[in-house]
Amino acid sequence: METKPIDKRIIAGVLLMLAGGLLLLDTFNVTDFPLKYYIFSWKTLLIGIGIILLATKERQTPGYVLIGLGIIFWLPSLVDYNIDLHQIFLPALLMGVGVIILTRRSGHRRRNAWHGNPPNGVNSDYIDDIAILGGGMKQVQSKNFKGGSITAIFGGSEFNMRDAELSPEGCTIDVFNMFGGSKLIIPETWEVKSDVVSIFGGFTDKRLIKTALTESKNILLIKGVVIFGGLEVKSY
Repeated sequence: METKPIDKRIIAGVLLMLAGGLLLLDTFNVTDFPLKYYIFSWKTLLIGIGIILLATKERQTPGYVLIGLGIIFWLPSLVDYNIDLHQIFLPALLMGVGVIILTRRSGHRRRNAWHGNPPNGVNSDYIDDIAILGGGMKQVQSKNFKGGSITAIFGGSEFNMRDAELSPEGCTIDVFNMFGGSKLIIPETWEVKSDVVSIFGGFTDKRLIKTALTESKNILLIKGVVIFGGLEVKSY
């Protein structure tokens, strides 16, 4: 029997309660350990975000990467090793981003196998886009569009899907934006369902819905993670 994932809100609530309790201990000098110094740190924030992402199976790799980065950045202080944080920041960040890209691309190819239809073509049924320190405008005109994977890190791309048609089998786009953003331009007749986790970022649906969509077969499911970035859906 499949195990039901833990609600990420429960994990976030437990982490906040734990942080509050530790701060109380620090306030009343219950311990000589500098708890406030370790709690209010961007390194601890990385670990906390990673723990929240572990709540869902699809986002465990970014979660493990963020936890690993947080621990790596804390190690010099914890083991009292004299090393400049700036010396390890960029190498650790690059390795973490590399792991995320490799696991997302290989995992997406393994799930879909592309069925002989290479991704990223104008008429392709799938998109597999990675934008790092850059981006661009992509056209999607498939008449059997099934979704794909979008990764934006310090960059982002815009996808024009106005001439595309969704597959009867369903359409799911998996998004990972970190310090970057993506924009989807879709037809007004599509119904959008979001399962996006936003952490210091946001998902915005800027479409003007003129009529209520009832029993729509054109359902686009968007899932993924947005960290210090944005994801925007529009219609013209």
